[in-house]
Amino acid sequence: MPSCYFLALCAGSSLDQHSNNVTLFNLVEQVNLQPNADPPPGAFLPLEVHAYFTMGPGELSQPFDVRFALVAPTGLELLTDATPHKSSTPRYRTRSFGMPAPIVPGNYQLCVDVRQPGTDSFTRENLHWPLVVARLEPRPAVVH
Repeated sequence: MPSCYFLALCAGSSLDQHSNNVTLFNLVEQVNLQPNADPPPGAFLPLEVHAYFTMGPGELSQPFDVRFALVAPTGLELLTDATPHKSSTPRYRTRSFGMPAPIVPGNYQLCVDVRQPGTDSFTRENLHWPLVVARLEPRPAVVH
């Protein structure tokens, strides 16, 4: 099974075509919800999820599925859809757009799950990215 060695949540990224290096912009560890306005059901945060994997010799060119989970301390999980991947090299980078938007403020962990296609059970990687979801306080009315 491929092994995830790096996981990050960011606002954007850039790939240098000459060096093949990736630059991540604005790493995100906190999201602020608007006061008195919950995200609509099924809303996504406009963020990028970067997950980098190492592949064993027998895993090259073998398909695998990846999904991401936003896990609350209560055990509540918000899951992305599984996406298929395959790598012909020992290291493999993924970039996904959008994370399910939680409506409850608190501390979350972004986790990555991997499975072989055709199976129902995912394996959760030990690695995670912390994410605080906070609600902004309403601004006081200005009185002159």
